[in-house]
Amino acid sequence: MSVEIVDRQDEVDLAPDLEGKVREAVQIALQTVLGRDDFEVDVSFVDDAEIARLNADYRGIDAPTDVLSFPLEDPDELIADDATDIELAELPDHPNMIPAGDEEEEIECSMPDELLGDVVISLPRAREQAEEYGHSLAREVCYLTVHGVLHLAGHDHETQQGAADMRALEESILGRIGLSR
Repeated sequence: MSVEIVDRQDEVDLAPDLEGKVREAVQIALQTVLGRDDFEVDVSFVDDAEIARLNADYRGIDAPTDVLSFPLEDPDELIADDATDIELAELPDHPNMIPAGDEEEEIECSMPDELLGDVVISLPRAREQAEEYGHSLAREVCYLTVHGVLHLAGHDHETQQGAADMRALEESILGRIGLSR
């Protein structure tokens, strides 16, 4: 799993341990909903002006929001697969990667993480919501991170049932990283 975290705002100071909690939230969310975590997820922290611009450009809503998700793949296409089923010697675009005489030896190779998408979070908005709901900034940022990752994985809250399912998943995941209500 790879989580790239970029801080593109200067209004809210990040606690030193917040990045670790965000990484943990992404990993547990991926394991919970996709059964695997060999994805790359990029998380960007921005200010209200930038997220308002993104919201206007991509959703047609001219206002700031707390979190946006930008999946790179159709979530319905995300299926668990096993990279060990690939026989490297048979890939036509790759040279034979099995050294002569080592055919019976187990060769370990790491496949690059598949880029799942981007989660963009307004840290000023997260701070306001944390104060409003009476919990820590870490909990709010991790909640928004999990919410965004669930969207990347195909979940939505367009129906009452979808919203209830997402909320249950979010709270379960946050509880597993010690940030329950």
